[in-house]
Amino acid sequence: MSAEDGLVMDSDSVKKEKVERGKDVWIQRLVTDSEGAENCFMRKFTMEPGAHMPYHEHIDTDHVQYILEGKMEIKMGEDTKIAKKGDVTYIPSDIPHSYENPYQDEVQFLCIVPAGEIKTEILD
Repeated sequence: MSAEDGLVMDSDSVKKEKVERGKDVWIQRLVTDSEGAENCFMRKFTMEPGAHMPYHEHIDTDHVQYILEGKMEIKMGEDTKIAKKGDVTYIPSDIPHSYENPYQDEVQFLCIVPAGEIKTEILD
């Protein structure tokens, strides 16, 4: 599907894929170069109760996230913060971080990143 003239889509129709390096984490690639995006991509993540993403960093890639549902713990550098429904997070490029959902409810969040390949280094 191309979005040369803009795009409105049902995000529930986008395929969920298991995040290879995560435990019980799913991704939906909502807007990418496949939809014609040239400057930024949007992804939706779902973390089941008990889910986690290992400590990692992205070279030259800032992350902006919006929490849609639930709450999770985000370790950024040496600090651990709680992000809950309605919160916005900003993770600067090259800051090691991880995600964990030790709670009973599912977490869903949008993640907006620059267009292009994201280089990830697992630090765990």
